[in-house]
This record gives sequence, C-alpha cells and structure tokens, in this order.
Amino acid sequence: MVSIARLLALRRRKNQEEVAGRATEVIAQVLFDVGIDRFMNGSMLLDRQFRLHFYAVVPAASDEMLAAIAMGELPEAQELRTCMVGAVFDAGVVAHHARGLADGVMRELLASSAELRALPERRTGGVFAFN
Repeated sequence: MVSIARLLALRRRKNQEEVAGRATEVIAQVLFDVGIDRFMNGSMLLDRQFRLHFYAVVPAASDEMLAAIAMGELPEAQELRTCMVGAVFDAGVVAHHARGLADGVMRELLASSAELRALPERRTGGVFAFN
C-alpha cells in the first residue's frame, strides 16, 4: 500500500534555478564553516536527487553521483582567493562571492550532467508535477 501511495503522490519537480539557489546557500555555509583554504581543496557533488554536497576531498565515484566539481579549478574560486587576500571575511563579502561561485558551479555541472540539463530552467505552471 505504501508503494502505491508513493507512486501516486504528487511531487514537486526540481529545476535548474532551485539547484543554483541551493548551490549559493551551500557555498556560503561551507565558506563560513571550513574557511577558504579547505573550500578551495574541496569538491561539490550533485547526486541523483539533484542535491548538492560539499566534500573536503573527492569521494570515490558511485552510481549516486551525477557530477563532481573540484572547487579549486573554478576561475571564480581563484578570483575569490585573490580578492580575499587581506580582506575582511564577512557576510557581505561571502554573499557577493557565493553568487559568482554558484554561477561557476552551475556552468560546470550543466556541462557534465545531462540529467541536470534535462531539468527545466525555471518552474512553470503549477507547483506540483509527477516525476
């Protein structure tokens, strides 16, 4: 009975805009939690449910992983490191750079994940849709 309920339940479909917004949130949180050096050495992963995860090191490849991005290889991350030399590390600076980093992460994720490219760019129409 539970299986039938799961099949018939309405679920909200994700879209690229929501994944990008979550990327911004994850990046800002990680920068505050671990700092810029560990952030630059880490990786951002996208799983099959289109959830983003930050890892301090690249985990072993698995079927659950759609794409992995090394943060230190992003031009936006290099720019962040350059800008942060001698700068005050506060919420405004992190928020400004998190948006730019999220753009770079999304660019790389879209380039390496056909599943992410298949999602709609924005939510259109109703809030709920079948997956």
